[in-house]
Amino acid sequence: MHKNKIVIIIMAKFASIITLIFAALFLFAAFETPSIVEAQRLCDRPSKTWSGVCGNNSACKNQCINLEGARHGSCNYANPTHKCICFFSC
Repeated sequence: MHKNKIVIIIMAKFASIITLIFAALFLFAAFETPSIVEAQRLCDRPSKTWSGVCGNNSACKNQCINLEGARHGSCNYANPTHKCICFFSC
């Protein structure tokens, strides 16, 4: 009978510790401020410095960023061929 009381006391303490851990995690999660990132709208236009057909996305991107001050660049199909398109903040 004495062993049963000890087991119950140990289980009660264990349950209290688990409850305390979950409460701490809940409070931590509740006070964590979510970071809201505003999506920037991008406008596109053909590169002013690229010549010829665009077949290398990386080169187009580097040229748009470094030479034209764009945020991004990629080769896109613009009838009748692939052109280097630069993307700027609107």
